[in-house]
Amino acid sequence: MDEVMNILLIRFAIIVAGIALLAVAVFSVAIVLRRRGRLGRARGLVEPALRAWADRPAPGPGARRSGGRSELGRLAARGALHYLDHRTGPRRAGGDR
Repeated sequence: MDEVMNILLIRFAIIVAGIALLAVAVFSVAIVLRRRGRLGRARGLVEPALRAWADRPAPGPGARRSGGRSELGRLAARGALHYLDHRTGPRRAGGDR
């Protein structure tokens, strides 16, 4: 039983470390883009993809389920869109400035 628990704890630690590294990488990219003045352009490129992902129809009743991961991703995309909508305010024709 101890071996199984050790394997599960190691697996959990690897998953958490991967998520933490991904978060640091995304944060670093956002900081670099902001310093170079290209965050608005990147936001404009990412927003349509997020909208398409958030507006995807749910799988039908006969489709295989992946444990709710697709719904969690859709919820994350909607949260990101909500943040973008309230952070940027109304769109201006001149871009980010």
